[in-house]
Amino acid sequence: MPVEPSAERIVDQAAAYASPALIALRDRLLVALAFASGIYEAICFLSFGKVFTAFQTGNIVFLGLGIAGTRPPDGPDTVRVIISLVAFAVGAMAAVRILQAFDGDDEVEDHEVFQVWPRRVSIALGVGLAVQVAFLAVWMASSLTSSAENILVALSAFAMGVQMNSIRFLRVPGVSTTAATATFISLATGIATWSHKAPAARRLTGVVVSMAVGAAVGDWMLNHAHPYAPLLPVLVIGVVIVIATMALRQEPAQLPTRTR
Repeated sequence: MPVEPSAERIVDQAAAYASPALIALRDRLLVALAFASGIYEAICFLSFGKVFTAFQTGNIVFLGLGIAGTRPPDGPDTVRVIISLVAFAVGAMAAVRILQAFDGDDEVEDHEVFQVWPRRVSIALGVGLAVQVAFLAVWMASSLTSSAENILVALSAFAMGVQMNSIRFLRVPGVSTTAATATFISLATGIATWSHKAPAARRLTGVVVSMAVGAAVGDWMLNHAHPYAPLLPVLVIGVVIVIATMALRQEPAQLPTRTR
């Protein structure tokens, strides 16, 4: 029985309307966002106890441990796990509202073309970035009491929820910049079936590796530059938004009409 071709070959809709150079640039920006997410996860997990602010599958498991009665230091802080889950969901919902409110370029019909990085995605990421700047401000100004740490968990989780749904809107197959499970399984499946084209393999590998590298960098920052640990991911995300806005904007004349 022949193996069906990977969706990676057929679902990257932007590739039909953008040059390989633009797609490659988009993929590098996704890798950069995954790197920033890895830093945030390391900061939050190591600073606030056993809690994630992006990888909500882990938090659901931690919630189960808390319900079973496992408490810190062996188990998670159940209250913070719940704060992260709720804030992440609120951020994801906020991203949906932002993406619906800003249509990108009104003169471009979504049913006719699929842009490599619509303007509304940068707007949503900008909202998430503003929340991450607030995270940085609280981190640097606060003595990090228990209440302040809860606020930081909520801010980070909200921003990660915004980023998650913003990047999902790009419909890049197999890629999540806030949790690597789907990306990792897409990479493994493609390797097993020999179905990945080179750009897809580079993109998926880059996201997985950069998230791990980001976590390592976050750990290093906590140990060697603790007050400024959240500054690097803020700068990375800001650069991503600027580059996407300036370099990935496709004018209507650049967008071919879909053949039917």
